[in-house]
Amino acid sequence: MIKKISHVGVAVANTDETVALLSKMFGFEVGEIIEDSAAGFKSTMISGAGVALELLQPVGPQGMIQKFIEKRGGGLHHISIQVDDVDAEMKRLKALGVQFVSEEPARIEDNKIAFIHPRSTNGLLIELTQK
Repeated sequence: MIKKISHVGVAVANTDETVALLSKMFGFEVGEIIEDSAAGFKSTMISGAGVALELLQPVGPQGMIQKFIEKRGGGLHHISIQVDDVDAEMKRLKALGVQFVSEEPARIEDNKIAFIHPRSTNGLLIELTQK
């Protein structure tokens, strides 16, 4: 079952510049920062007034975020929806014909996540997350 929008993922060329801008404009504060060199990105969570953004900056030339920025430019990368049970949601959605980027959910820190393939959502990348 859907609980809430967890966050919106945004691809950015420079996290520091984006944090400075959004902090000045809206009072966002920096939260958790994770760097995944193997996947080629740094994730910086920022939030304020109940709104959370995940800034995704490329780390290295061959990562998925670098490829995304080269193809589409910076901007909306994904919407993350918090659910009670990622496995149950995947099973329910697969029964409806929804395709996932990976057949099994991944674990990142204390979260279990799965991405719905954009071809199942008219081009929008949706992340299901379970805390």
